[in-house]
Amino acid sequence: MLYRDWLNLNTHLLWCHDYAVDSEQTGKITRSTEYSNSAAWLVKSGWVKVEQENGEIFQASPGQWLIVKPGKRVQSFSPDTRMLSIAFLARWPDGNDLFDQGLSIVLDADKVPALERKAKPMLRIMKKINPETWDARESRAGLKEFFKLQSILSEWLMTLVDTLQNAGIEHRCNMDIDERVMQAVRLMQSHDIGEFLDLDALAQSVGTSQTHLRRLFQRDLQLTPREYFENIRIEFACTSLKQAKKRINGVANEMGFTYLSHFSKWFKKHKGVTPRAYRG
Repeated sequence: MLYRDWLNLNTHLLWCHDYAVDSEQTGKITRSTEYSNSAAWLVKSGWVKVEQENGEIFQASPGQWLIVKPGKRVQSFSPDTRMLSIAFLARWPDGNDLFDQGLSIVLDADKVPALERKAKPMLRIMKKINPETWDARESRAGLKEFFKLQSILSEWLMTLVDTLQNAGIEHRCNMDIDERVMQAVRLMQSHDIGEFLDLDALAQSVGTSQTHLRRLFQRDLQLTPREYFENIRIEFACTSLKQAKKRINGVANEMGFTYLSHFSKWFKKHKGVTPRAYRG
């Protein structure tokens, strides 16, 4: 791959916490939930267990990492669970994650000490900018903190790449995405989530027509521009609903819905459950 191809990879940290699992999260959870992010858990005490959509079950005990596959899963924790939890996105524009093939996997921490060692600087920065957040994107951070966090995340991801390759798991590559598609993707990612997206203006901004941009998107990402932006909105809604401090009607207003009922109908159309049921 060319260097410019790697520039299409979207990576950022969602959270990095060392914490005791809340009592409400312990025990057997029977409802399968969609988790769009990648995750790595280092168990300090107790145990964690994940059942994937295909029925495979993975359990980690103290001194073990559980690198979790993004997607639908049932996860459960013992009452005495304490763990280092890292959640991140490493995703290509077509929606495929850098790490998904061959996961989930359990690894002995003493065989990959660098994975924990290189996570500690991330932990320190997260404690500084917002110790309570479960989405670092909602935290206030200066330019230097941003660059430092991205640099540390990159170091940790390089260690994860080596760790997974040693376990026979390769990362996913993504090539040959038209530059006009990538420009449009970047514009959509920075677009106000609650504002209407003018596709004609978007196409003009990247130097093509709406019809041709649609063809390029369908060829490179297997989605139309409208569908791609809708996926961005869905992910925003899901992430926001998982934040206990955010009220459901507040999320609806932030996304441009005047009425909560309209937001609920839109969300259920895409996720199959109401916002309240999704929040759990």
